[in-house]
Amino acid sequence: MNPDDFELEKRLRTLSVDRDANNDESLENQLAELIAHCVADVEPMGSQAEEPSDCEEDKPMSLIVTNLPQALFSDQQLKVLKSSDFQFGEQFLMISSLQTELEGLFRTFDPTAAFHYLRSFRRARVDFASHAAASKARAHLHHTPFGAAGDGQCLPMNCFYGQPPARKDKDDKDRRRYLQIPPPVRQFLISPPASPPVDWAPGPESQPVVNFDLLTALASLGP
Repeated sequence: MNPDDFELEKRLRTLSVDRDANNDESLENQLAELIAHCVADVEPMGSQAEEPSDCEEDKPMSLIVTNLPQALFSDQQLKVLKSSDFQFGEQFLMISSLQTELEGLFRTFDPTAAFHYLRSFRRARVDFASHAAASKARAHLHHTPFGAAGDGQCLPMNCFYGQPPARKDKDDKDRRRYLQIPPPVRQFLISPPASPPVDWAPGPESQPVVNFDLLTALASLGP
């Protein structure tokens, strides 16, 4: 267990309140001062942990949830059109309750979590606001049974980390570490060119040159 979790308890043990005070207002002031001292000592640690660092931004902040029941991914349009029928209306309520239950499980750790359902793969992507919330959700919900127990579809869902988004500044920093491709200075040697240069126009062609001496020599070679 993290020893920092007991920082507030240690602070409370070192401080005390004068219970012999006759005035209730004086006792309340002492309690308020005690709480202020405790918060002043503990708050910087918490605020420091909440600030996103470079390492925090590199860590994944999304989860890929797999092995979800097929009833969770029924056609949304079909549910709206058939909601008037009792049979389909019951299915609509069941699917809505499954989605509400799934989203409620993950929003326990982050109320702003966003969900993206992938019906073809029977999985969902959950985006969190921080890596800490994603880690807590994975630690508590990995291999958790989910689904309609009556239909025999209560299966343990799997939670995996999604790929973290690529950072442009990090890519530029990594790119400077390696040998770069030389600039295309000899690109003009490509033949034929992809397109003619600007303001290019075809020139007039000259008449063909007829060498009569060559023609006479060739004619004399005949039988």
